[in-house]
Amino acid sequence: MPARSGQEYVESLKKCAPNVYLEGRRLVDVTAEPIFQEPIRAISEQYDMQLDPAYREVMTYPSPTTGHPVSTSFLVPHTREELVKKRKHFKLRADHNFGFMGRAPDFMNQFVTGWHLMAGRFARAGARFGENATRYYEHVRERDLFLTHMLINPQIDRSKTSAQQEDPFLHLGRVGETADGIVVRGAKMLGTMAPITEEVAVIPFGGVPPGDDAYALAFAIPTSTPGLTFICRETVSPLPRSRFDHPLSSRFEEMDCIAVFEDVLVPWDRVMVDGSPGSGEIINTLGADFNALLNVQTSARLLSQLEFFCGLAMRLADAIGITGFLHVQEKLGEMLSQMEIARAVFYGAEAMAQRLDNGVWVPGGHGLRAFHLQSGKIYSRFVEIVQTLAAGGFFYAPSEADLANPEVRPMIDKFVRGRAGISAEERIALFKLAWDATGETFGQRMAQYVRFYSGDPIRLTAGFYMQYDKAPLLELVERALGRREGERIPVSPDDPAGAIPYQPDTRGMAGTYATGSLPTRQDQRG
Repeated sequence: MPARSGQEYVESLKKCAPNVYLEGRRLVDVTAEPIFQEPIRAISEQYDMQLDPAYREVMTYPSPTTGHPVSTSFLVPHTREELVKKRKHFKLRADHNFGFMGRAPDFMNQFVTGWHLMAGRFARAGARFGENATRYYEHVRERDLFLTHMLINPQIDRSKTSAQQEDPFLHLGRVGETADGIVVRGAKMLGTMAPITEEVAVIPFGGVPPGDDAYALAFAIPTSTPGLTFICRETVSPLPRSRFDHPLSSRFEEMDCIAVFEDVLVPWDRVMVDGSPGSGEIINTLGADFNALLNVQTSARLLSQLEFFCGLAMRLADAIGITGFLHVQEKLGEMLSQMEIARAVFYGAEAMAQRLDNGVWVPGGHGLRAFHLQSGKIYSRFVEIVQTLAAGGFFYAPSEADLANPEVRPMIDKFVRGRAGISAEERIALFKLAWDATGETFGQRMAQYVRFYSGDPIRLTAGFYMQYDKAPLLELVERALGRREGERIPVSPDDPAGAIPYQPDTRGMAGTYATGSLPTRQDQRG
């Protein structure tokens, strides 16, 4: 099947029938559940965009196996132009939802593309595992499937390894194997969008400690696999949700779930790492080179959010006539400055693109990774500024139902309007949008997501320091101390890409940490 339509996605989802529990109810048909209908519509719109003549050239490319158009998010760029196309694709999809859908299909599409690029490393445990990685990538690409992933162990007793837990199968682990595949049992989190996806990919996040080989599993299965259950968190806001009152949460809620595996059989052709002795070492040495391309997707989303917040803050300030105040101008200027730095990093990394030995083009330098590491702080600051500008205005924004009430509408029009030319309805709409983005449960969940979606920011940033090539910077200090007399000062290069050669990420899978930044395990403490 080539790149599919939104309707084809919905029809496929109806056939999936995953075992999903939401607010005490077992869902029979997720497509009929009111809470999921708007997110399904938003995802369907992205699928439809692939077929729209206005976007088709950016959003698809010919499949290397069938020639049919498939999503550009699966493209392995072998030219600079293909890398540019991939960036345009990711940014377009992010702009569709203002960056508020971090787990739209393109994220996992790139994730499994990364598995394909690491096939040789999976193959260290046997050629079939590397072949499985590539075959699964092709399976998802040719069917245009929507995936979620499960990476994290439940937070039961984080001072202990998986094997040290009171029950050896609190965390997802290998029970055994049959001629047909491996049998797994336990729980994994955090399956964002799981109820409305078709497949789930599983791999450990953060590394596997010694003694935990049985928990070093990498595989992918349909969400409807027997023995697999998804338990959802509470929805971010109650139904019904008016588009006017909840402009973001009514459309873009990304449900999060814990997945429970009850002796689930994973077919051999869906296994990349099987949890046998030595599997932990394989997971820990996979590396995360494919992050160079995944970071394009995540950075596109973050940039879209920053651009949205800049526009929102300026509209809010204008609506209530405070753009002439110096401290407001300073805050808006701060936001614009940060956003422009993010833009420069995003597009600059592409300008510094490099071709790897395997022929794949990746963004150059360390800019995208640095942006990623600081994104939580930047995002939190943007939220803080919007909240400061709005102040108490958040708390007198009547509902859409109030606007429809002829008894109070005249009072609302008179007393809840903005500056001259800004009607009450316009002002209320802006403040509701700002509250949804920064104060409502939806906005708070998004802020937490940005802060932690790829791991502990402290450990990640420490890992960046540990791995960074510090020698050129330390040489500057030596020269300032007079210890390099007579040596020539290097001239900056014509091609900046060559100045910072590509440095393979020596961490494990996405979000794992440099060895030196890992805390001491309980059994290693004195």
